[in-house]
Amino acid sequence: MAILLITFFVLLLCGIPVAAFMGIASISYLLSAHMNVLTVSKRMFVGADNFTLMAIPLFIFAAIV
Repeated sequence: MAILLITFFVLLLCGIPVAAFMGIASISYLLSAHMNVLTVSKRMFVGADNFTLMAIPLFIFAAIV
């Protein structure tokens, strides 16, 4: 957990964009905790592959158009 916070704040202070340093910090934590990156990415995709979660942004996009 300490590696996540250290990487987060170091990259934040270096001026890297928010999305980039959040991604880099989380990947560094996954690698330091010896987690399987393929399993984590598969679980994230399955979690986001919910119809309700996909429909909300599309309804907002349809309202804008």
